[in-house]
Amino acid sequence: MKRKVLLNYGENMALLRDFFQYTSKQFFTVSTTSDFRDVLNHVEAFKPDVYIIFMDNPYSDMITQIPKLRESPVYNKCPIVVVGKTEDCKDLENNNRAVADFMVRRPISADNLALSIENFLDSGTEEQVNGDTKKRILVVDDDRLMLKTIKSALEDKYEVTAMLNGVMVEKFLSQNMVDLIILDYEMPIMTGAEVFRRIRSNAAYNRIPICFLTGVSDRAKVEEIMALKPRGYLLKPINMEMLLATVANLA
Repeated sequence: MKRKVLLNYGENMALLRDFFQYTSKQFFTVSTTSDFRDVLNHVEAFKPDVYIIFMDNPYSDMITQIPKLRESPVYNKCPIVVVGKTEDCKDLENNNRAVADFMVRRPISADNLALSIENFLDSGTEEQVNGDTKKRILVVDDDRLMLKTIKSALEDKYEVTAMLNGVMVEKFLSQNMVDLIILDYEMPIMTGAEVFRRIRSNAAYNRIPICFLTGVSDRAKVEEIMALKPRGYLLKPINMEMLLATVANLA
């Protein structure tokens, strides 16, 4: 059964359109809301499984009204997810962390937002970040230039290991812990889908978040990728802002 999403869309009309047009058909039943009174009516009648707020800023009306929502007798205890720019999420974390049960940094596609929310609802927890330690990222791609590009973009903040194919991934994971795997979907020798399935079948490291890379953007290919339930996917050529936001959300 599809989960029910109550969506407060703020300024993000394009993301809202994509959510309705594509993502909700596969994952969710979506209803939208605007002001606080409308939220209470929707929570009482719709009984959502999750309430998503697209944050315009950390001090917007919908954010400041969240404590009132939690105290309302009509609130059904559904988790509250806040989607906002990286700097706004950091501000909210520093000053009012208890407001959101889960935060997602923009930019993000509707598909990746859906995958993030599905994973959060399935796990019931948000992974905690240790700010004192560099997160470890494994990048697997048969394109040397792509490996170099991603490593250069991430290595200031993350410890990055690069591999040209998926053959040695399991051996590497048996000896090294990583916080995120960025995996090319279409590779020779062993495809990204094969590597993904092998990782997921091993209890020792099957909970490591995996984000696919793909150069194919047609909807059939995207739906094929999403059916595997990765934590996200990125399209080539890589958008650096999207890459950094995606890694910040997943690692």
